[in-house]
Amino acid sequence: MDYASIATRAQAARSAGQQIVLVLGLGFVGTAVAGNLARAEQGGKALFFVIGLDRDDAAGREKAGALDLGRSPTYANDPSLERVIRECCLTTKNLVGGVDPRLIALADVVVSCINLDVQRAPGQTEKLTVPTEGYAAAMRMVGAHMRPGTLVTVESTLPIGTCDRVLYPALCEGQAKQGVDVKAQPPKLAYCYERVMPGPDYLDSVNNFWRAYAGVDAASADAARDFLALYVNTAQFPLWRHKSTRAAEMAKLLENSYRATNIAFIEEWSKLAEGVGVDLFDVIKSVRVRKGTHDNMMLPGLGVGGYCLTKDALLAAYGAEKLIGIPAEMPFSRRAILTNERMPLRAVEWIERHFAGQLAGRKAALIGVTYRPGVNDTRSTPSEIVARALLERGATVDAYDPLVTHWDELPHVHVSQDPSAVLRGAQIVVICLPDPLYRPFLADALKAELTAGAIVVDPWNMIVDACAADFARRGIALEVYGRGDYAKAAAAAVKG
Repeated sequence: MDYASIATRAQAARSAGQQIVLVLGLGFVGTAVAGNLARAEQGGKALFFVIGLDRDDAAGREKAGALDLGRSPTYANDPSLERVIRECCLTTKNLVGGVDPRLIALADVVVSCINLDVQRAPGQTEKLTVPTEGYAAAMRMVGAHMRPGTLVTVESTLPIGTCDRVLYPALCEGQAKQGVDVKAQPPKLAYCYERVMPGPDYLDSVNNFWRAYAGVDAASADAARDFLALYVNTAQFPLWRHKSTRAAEMAKLLENSYRATNIAFIEEWSKLAEGVGVDLFDVIKSVRVRKGTHDNMMLPGLGVGGYCLTKDALLAAYGAEKLIGIPAEMPFSRRAILTNERMPLRAVEWIERHFAGQLAGRKAALIGVTYRPGVNDTRSTPSEIVARALLERGATVDAYDPLVTHWDELPHVHVSQDPSAVLRGAQIVVICLPDPLYRPFLADALKAELTAGAIVVDPWNMIVDACAADFARRGIALEVYGRGDYAKAAAAAVKG
């Protein structure tokens, strides 16, 4: 929608008592935040008029245009998202999309949901690039357009020190370009990191979840608290006020790094279980009964993917070293990232061993290419690591995923929504995703389509019990992360 039309509607909304909130960045987080804010109400009346702002390029215009038509700019396995966006755009008409930065001047609150990625070569965690200057440029733009007194909150995952060393100075620089005396009228900047969860509760995870915040000063923190309290379910999920923006930045990075390290820890136990003939899935489930101390122990799997767990410990180290200037060795966290990065390659090693290193011309089928069941996000998926390794060794690769029609990172890999077509003629199968929707059909499809000499790698214990004996009888190899017990049982079943 054009600037003049949005400005007219925003003025009418303000006259009706609504706050104007601008969400900067209409990606995975920004879409959920915009939809959630737009549906917030009190006494049957919408609290906010929400503007979704993206870049004025082809991708940004497409996202903003989709929003104006009442469609979600991003996919999520949450039917409430499309419904809410459609209602707020077309019925209550308090949600719009645009690409004109002048829209920032209309806002009472700016919520920044811009991605900030770590750039590094695989296999190492020492040489890192984090393009914080791009984020600083965005904050200078915000400062150059926003009215004094506007609250700016940041939901993006950031290196430690980014708010006070990068974003706040940039915001002040932008305000100074308007002639604002930033000493007399300092900008309000708060860090309110997102905990948006992909899946069927994607939209609700914005407001029905524990939220934390901090400000660059007390006035910023107070304003962030008051804003969050308008739409977060604080009765069930009280807000947590951190002592500083650095503490809040660290909290976000620590919780994701803890999870990544938990996953990496299980890898060495998976190998041990395979060697000593033990079902590690059974063992872990028995340990998980200890609620409060061990119930979050991870299960074996292909590896880690997505935007957060593959990088967040490195953002912590980068911020400490480059922005604050202190050493940050962090050996456990760095090693966990490398362990998780190598985890998918175990599947390829098994496959190479099975075919004595001769993979050229063999057809491989990958089951699942997203990083998590129920989302269509393919960033940093373990499937990509497997696919690239197989392609480098001369295999051909097809993939099945019901949520993906085009694999952006590997556009030359054909992705089908027909699992039987992908499996037909395959000599190599890797189950890359433990999607529960695969369970009703996958074992039968493998039995129907595979022939002697093929190999199946099941990192998630998806089809072992259903297929092990059948595969043993028919000469199909099966390799499973963390299951050292099934081969003997399958051989006994064949003899029996």
